[in-house]
Amino acid sequence: MSWKSKQRYVNPRTGQLKVNMLSKDSCPLPKRHRNMKSFKNSFGGVNYFEYDFRGFFIVIDIKYAFNHFTNNTYKDNREHLNATLLSTLTEPLIVIHSLYEREKTLTFYKPFKSSQEIEHMVMFKLYKQENNKYYFKTIYKQDSLGKIQKIIETSDENTVYFKYEDFAEGNGS
Repeated sequence: MSWKSKQRYVNPRTGQLKVNMLSKDSCPLPKRHRNMKSFKNSFGGVNYFEYDFRGFFIVIDIKYAFNHFTNNTYKDNREHLNATLLSTLTEPLIVIHSLYEREKTLTFYKPFKSSQEIEHMVMFKLYKQENNKYYFKTIYKQDSLGKIQKIIETSDENTVYFKYEDFAEGNGS
């Protein structure tokens, strides 16, 4: 699958990302949830959202996730991105499987655009626990196109999902 994402998003002559194609494939940045109740309701009103993505069982503690947008490691205020979580999880562009600090992780990647046409690259990492479930860890805006390119160019064996796996050569140049 990664060869297909690379074909779609990396210029073969220059090796650079086709930012125009990422922009074309971006979704509008959704309006943020102003409170916990709205955020929780977007997940069906549950305290723990459980989701099976292609055989990977995912668990999100809704209260932790909502608070993580304001209280996180880097003290970033990410409230404006809180409505991207569910969409990134259920309708990703690319999902990769990897190791991070010797932990098995899933990374969900999806680009968004604001009304000012600024690209918002949002990452969603899940960590595997002993019970074979992946638990929500973080979601954030990624500004480094180099890091996005690494996701796009992840080996086929570590690419869990690519939205355009039926991408035909020649389209999207």
